[in-house]
Amino acid sequence: MNVREVMADVKVRLQPEDTLRNAAVALREARTGLAIVDVAPGAGVLTERDVLRAIAESADLDATPVRDYMTPDPIAVEPESDLDAACDLMISHGVRHLLVSEGKTLVGVLNMRDVVGVLSGAATLGAVPPARGS
Repeated sequence: MNVREVMADVKVRLQPEDTLRNAAVALREARTGLAIVDVAPGAGVLTERDVLRAIAESADLDATPVRDYMTPDPIAVEPESDLDAACDLMISHGVRHLLVSEGKTLVGVLNMRDVVGVLSGAATLGAVPPARGS
């Protein structure tokens, strides 16, 4: 099985100057834990864990830009990458999401929830339901 068979569409895109509160609202509304932060020349990501870190550090969610808490230059794989190798990469880097790129074009996201759903047989490809409470 390859990454293309399990990857999902990007649901949330942010700008570096967007506030953490706006990011949190966008993540909640999209029922996802990952936002792409559009930054030239590459991309960054902001996860729900990044937002929690900001809260724990008493950041002002209405004034702090996502650039202050995002991860620049996140790990990416190609759509034809072997799914097992991509999972190994997630585990070795301690991440729950990988960007999926064809060359310099972002084409999707591989996330742990979709991988577990598909590999366990609990969901079909492309049909893993959002997390409860999302």
